[in-house]
Amino acid sequence: MEPKLNEKLLDEKLTELEKAKQWSPRVISKLETLLRSGDDFSLFRVNPVKFGTEKNISEHEAIDLFLYATKIGLLHMNWEMLCPSCGDVVSSFRSLKTVHAHVFCNLCQLEKEASLDDFICISFTVSPLIRQISYHNPGQLSVEDFYFKYHLSADATYSGGVRFVDILQSLMKALSYIEPREKKTFSFDVTNGWLIGYDFITGAMYVNGIKENVEKNNQSLSLQFSNGKFESNEISLSAGTLTIDIENPTDKRISVIFINKPPEISDENATFPPFLTGKKLLTSQTFRDLFRTEVIQGTEGLTVKDLTILFTDLKGSTALYDRIGDLKAFSLVHQHFESLGKVINRFEGATVKTIGDAIMATFIKPVDGVQAALGMLEEIANFNKGFSSKEIILKIGVHKGPSIAVTLNDRLDYFGQTVNIASRVQGLADADEIYISDDVYNDKAVRDVLKQYNVEESKAKLRGIEDEMKVYKIASNQV
Repeated sequence: MEPKLNEKLLDEKLTELEKAKQWSPRVISKLETLLRSGDDFSLFRVNPVKFGTEKNISEHEAIDLFLYATKIGLLHMNWEMLCPSCGDVVSSFRSLKTVHAHVFCNLCQLEKEASLDDFICISFTVSPLIRQISYHNPGQLSVEDFYFKYHLSADATYSGGVRFVDILQSLMKALSYIEPREKKTFSFDVTNGWLIGYDFITGAMYVNGIKENVEKNNQSLSLQFSNGKFESNEISLSAGTLTIDIENPTDKRISVIFINKPPEISDENATFPPFLTGKKLLTSQTFRDLFRTEVIQGTEGLTVKDLTILFTDLKGSTALYDRIGDLKAFSLVHQHFESLGKVINRFEGATVKTIGDAIMATFIKPVDGVQAALGMLEEIANFNKGFSSKEIILKIGVHKGPSIAVTLNDRLDYFGQTVNIASRVQGLADADEIYISDDVYNDKAVRDVLKQYNVEESKAKLRGIEDEMKVYKIASNQV
């Protein structure tokens, strides 16, 4: 069957996408091929990191491509909360403001606080205005596709590279929709372990142990869906043949999968191939520029386990304003913001905010933050060559650690002790100096970069921090 494609709108949007920025050769055509020729499943929850790898596009450009494509209406962006054990898409949201901080998987009975580093995944689905796919209407999917493609991540794997969906299918005894006021009967053999019945639509679950010491061949189990759960006749199950009568007396469709889980299979966390995490997305300058209205709702915020934070400030800015006047000084400060912003973007960071003459920026990796800091000193040195005197004098600090992503003053920001320490570390720096914390310096990639620079170790008492901290001063001159 030919895909239901809106050719006119697709061509208009692709032209708009081509003009959005300077792309590498054939990047747009690679996305166009996917939109035109990909099957329905390949256009549902697309992983931009995987797409970039497969199409030989850098990760940074692949993420930008999908963000711009979303902004102009080619794609929809999905914020998904994954169960760390089974890979179930526990919740899916169309915007950041509806994402909450907790994951609960009914199937695994697992509760966990969500982190932007780990189990908050961002994927992209083709807009139904561009091309209609079956996954836009999950109620019309076959029960197999609803369970194994719509709900469960095909990429969740366990030790040995075995996918969770394959394990589940190997243990499956029955799978079916049950329509309103319908009754169905299933019959199958069970062995020692557990009988688990689960409905991905309502989250209803039934669990019963299966004994192996006595084999029975005419066991009957009756289940009825009521008030959001399965109610049953209380029977002890043994290995042998089991007949299950299940009734749905409600006016809404339910579903059920029955699995026979042996006792030797224990729960473990799944592993996932690289995907676009919430942390990586919030550290994308393109996301911050294109989706300024995306904010975190509520007062809790979202946890980030590890984030590199960089602060800059100007030395002698008050004297600069006095010497050349407010208007000229403001223009210079604005120009220096633009120059530093380019360096931040070059090392895949994002500018969180400017505070007076200062910048706060974030990076995924500490080495990117340190390289950006070094690049900033070089950029400002070149910037000052256009003036008779050294007008802009930079001071920089870098620290890493856990933080909380929050909304402050209607924009995405970060809160917590890591932010405070990063600011205090920056306060140690003098003209053309970078200070980094011990946490940053202990990163191997950082040490490798700093081998060619003069690095001085010292201890500092930072305001609000009880113990002295080990810090490192990096001068702008190389060894």
